[in-house]
Amino acid sequence: MNIASHISSIEKLVPGEMSAKEQGMILSTLESVLQYVSEQSVLIQSLRDEINRLKGEDGKPTISGKNQKGVSLESSNISSESNRKGSTKPRQAKSVKFDSNRVVDETERIEITDKSDLPKDIVFKGYAKSHYQSLEIHAKLIEVQRATYYSASTKKTYTADLPDHYELGSDYTQELKAHICLLKFSLGLSIPKIGEFLTMQGVQITNGTISNIILENGELLKEERMAIHEAGLATGLYESTDTTASRFNGVNYNTHVFGNEAYTAYFTKPHKDRQTVLDLIRAEQARIYLLNEHTFMLYDYLQIPFKITRPLKNLVFDQVMDENTFMDKIMAHLESVLEPDDYQKHESKLLEGAYIAAYFAQNPLNILVCDNAPQYKLISVLIALCWIHAGRHFKKLNPKIKYHQDLQNEFLNLFWAFYQKLKDYKLKPDKKTAALLADEFDVLFSRKYGYQDLDDRIDKTRAIKKELLIVLKHPYLPLHNNDTELAVRREVRYRDISFQTRTQKGTQAKDVFFTIIQTCKKLGVNAYLYIIDRVTKKFNMTALEVLVQKHHGALP
Repeated sequence: MNIASHISSIEKLVPGEMSAKEQGMILSTLESVLQYVSEQSVLIQSLRDEINRLKGEDGKPTISGKNQKGVSLESSNISSESNRKGSTKPRQAKSVKFDSNRVVDETERIEITDKSDLPKDIVFKGYAKSHYQSLEIHAKLIEVQRATYYSASTKKTYTADLPDHYELGSDYTQELKAHICLLKFSLGLSIPKIGEFLTMQGVQITNGTISNIILENGELLKEERMAIHEAGLATGLYESTDTTASRFNGVNYNTHVFGNEAYTAYFTKPHKDRQTVLDLIRAEQARIYLLNEHTFMLYDYLQIPFKITRPLKNLVFDQVMDENTFMDKIMAHLESVLEPDDYQKHESKLLEGAYIAAYFAQNPLNILVCDNAPQYKLISVLIALCWIHAGRHFKKLNPKIKYHQDLQNEFLNLFWAFYQKLKDYKLKPDKKTAALLADEFDVLFSRKYGYQDLDDRIDKTRAIKKELLIVLKHPYLPLHNNDTELAVRREVRYRDISFQTRTQKGTQAKDVFFTIIQTCKKLGVNAYLYIIDRVTKKFNMTALEVLVQKHHGALP
């Protein structure tokens, strides 16, 4: 962007009588100049900070709130929670009501020791009761004594078996191991902090042992994660999904989050392409491939050259096959008509299209609630886009001119008013209201304000009308993807604290415990008790996958 060109555009406009269009052009040009100046100011400051750091000095600190003159500093907060909830009531602190049915663990009685100042005719009437909650955390050293017998006839020693919550070769109970996993993945403590906490309580343990305990139990419960995911896939009316960046042993990875109203599951993978997403939707079954009419439609979308797809038209088959068989079959066919360089560079797209086609042949209807990322396209019959994402783009505009700020606020008010109507429709859907809302969408997203960035964003939102209004045909779908986004934040916080995982088992443990903890939260299960129940191998609590199925009415 050249600032001189913007100034030149302003100078070309003759002052005096100007149309609204010309005035809009001037303001839009000035807005672009101010945006450019703002971006350059940030860049210049970052370069200055870097120079200072290279000199061994500190950069400019980031301070929120107000400057010395009392002027509010520009905020990057683009949250729309108040708009989404439609509530104007101020937040009030919640008081916790004491459970009257809770069993009292300890009673302390306080007597009046000095009765000299009391009347002579006092009569004892019992005790005035009040309740106080407390917490005790302390280490215990347990000595386990197992009965031992010796048989002279067999020359063998017989010793009583250890209960499941003890383990030979380990210095720690299963309960303590469960607590370590909860401290790590539920409370978000780093391994050194867990070690510091346990040491303060009198537990003798090293950080290496803590790490090994976490890896060991992640391996122990790995089947739980997939069982939860499969139950959710089998019984849910839709899948909500999102992806965030993660780190594995110095390499950029991606954490995929899937879920619906009954569960949440985490999977950290090297890629975030369509085939990876489809692997997870299929619960990591072996990939299958198909070459049919749908495959060729996908090949057109993936822009595979016609000279490659045309020879394959005579090779259509309706039987799914594995990757090696599929590639051998089509490559043998292509080798007879093309040079290897012509088709080998398109091998991944040939597989991608055939994989998606095979999936659709077995799963004719599926719905994804997600953002507009490219990896989610083509792999779902219906995609429901998130209204919060759509609204966030409008909040990100951040105009500098007050006139444009007023236009932005005016449109956002209309945007969230329409969103509220969609919420009301979900409660009481009918065809007439659906038609009216579809027409209102067209009117709202056909508005022109003369503020170019705002008008462009309105046009882009109108282009995804089908995905935003899918709720009119399927009112059970959520209007936003906030549930999965909140689940993604747990991964982001983990990345901020621990930066990365170093081993495959460490990555697996993170995903397993996140899945269990977040699913417990949705089902109203105490994650603390559930993980202790599983790690101690007592299995007294109902498995989460069974609860997911019951939530959807799949089981009585």
